[in-house]
Amino acid sequence: MFNNLTPIVKNIIILNIAIYIGTVFIAPALYDDLSLWFFMNPKFQVWQVFTHMFMHDSSSFMHILFNMYALLLFGPLLERWMGSNRFIFFYLACGIGAYLLTTGIDYFQYLGYVSELSSQGASEAEISQAIFTRTSLAVPMVGASGCIFGLMAGFAYLYPNMPFQILFIPFQIKAKWLIGAYVLYETLSTFGILRLQDNVGHAAHLGGAIFGFIMVWYWKRNDMDGYRID
Repeated sequence: MFNNLTPIVKNIIILNIAIYIGTVFIAPALYDDLSLWFFMNPKFQVWQVFTHMFMHDSSSFMHILFNMYALLLFGPLLERWMGSNRFIFFYLACGIGAYLLTTGIDYFQYLGYVSELSSQGASEAEISQAIFTRTSLAVPMVGASGCIFGLMAGFAYLYPNMPFQILFIPFQIKAKWLIGAYVLYETLSTFGILRLQDNVGHAAHLGGAIFGFIMVWYWKRNDMDGYRID
């Protein structure tokens, strides 16, 4: 994998590791400022829409490890196919797609909280205080997972029959089945049909996958079938 590393994938990995070290070990005060808060939370800043894609869980090294491994696994082939310049756009767009779906779902949740608290006679200040201190909207979103799921969805579309060997599974699995099953799980979890980990941003994963699939499908169909564009 390291021999096949492409320039943008390499730089994204370096940037993620540098920001992780910086916000976890060197300047932890920056962690909240770079994480993504719900847009109505007083802690929200516009730049967080982008910076959160390079942030990772400070309490679990496995978060950044698995994301960077997936980027290393799926990113180079996609970068070679679409070119480095378009790959940068693709990567960031998948992260924004993750943000948009998550924010849309969070907003409906926010309206539900407001309605419930208003019916109890809470004032506007009390409602805001309750929502942004005691609900899931009081927790920021971090991680490159939305971008990574976009890569995975695009990869599965381009290379559906590429086999993968998974640890502890004695046979190879084609990309379309492996990634398809993962996206299905995230879809079911996003809408509450299946939920095993409440602290995971399933909507972000699904949003990234949707944007990634649509972009790769569109580019391949219109102007990128069999040649590279920079």
